[in-house]
Amino acid sequence: MTEKQESYFIDYIVIGIIGFAIGQALSGISGFGTVYTLFGALGIDWGKTIADDVIVGIFAFLVGGFVAGYLCNKMLKKEGKNEGLTGGFMSFLSYFIITLIITVARTAIWEANFGTTMQLWVVLLVFALIFFLIGGYLAGMLQGMKTPLPSFMKFQFQRSVVPPPPPLPGSQTCPTCGGPLRYIEQYQRWYCDKERKYV
Repeated sequence: MTEKQESYFIDYIVIGIIGFAIGQALSGISGFGTVYTLFGALGIDWGKTIADDVIVGIFAFLVGGFVAGYLCNKMLKKEGKNEGLTGGFMSFLSYFIITLIITVARTAIWEANFGTTMQLWVVLLVFALIFFLIGGYLAGMLQGMKTPLPSFMKFQFQRSVVPPPPPLPGSQTCPTCGGPLRYIEQYQRWYCDKERKYV
């Protein structure tokens, strides 16, 4: 492995951990909570468990994979769907390793049913794989699209420049005294210096 490949490998690991951290932070209690709240349960309601895991997948793992895929494209200066997919996969790999260690350790600490705990972990792991990869793929797919920022989101306020009014009939002279007029932009009116009044 060359030095450049080693640096890329470390970048991928860091990006994967960032994606995992974002996904886990967004999943909050329900991501790990599904596993731990059902430790003592004799029977598992698989329908509710899977529904909960799908929601966690959509709103947490998908976002984590998307961020990891985006970082792969931006940090490594590579564009393409495969880079985003790699970021999503690295997030999943981080998720797999970290949650496996935590799940086994917590099961031992709480003396919970190891079989039930591992079943719940595997089900969540399947959804983590699916949604981390989808998020990474979407980031890679959207990376190639150059979409301008909508104007209402640019937060740039420009004053509209009001052009001076057209000259009065008879050139720019005072209709009363015939002297020259001067346009005062602050008041947007013509002013006669000779008579000291606005026309």
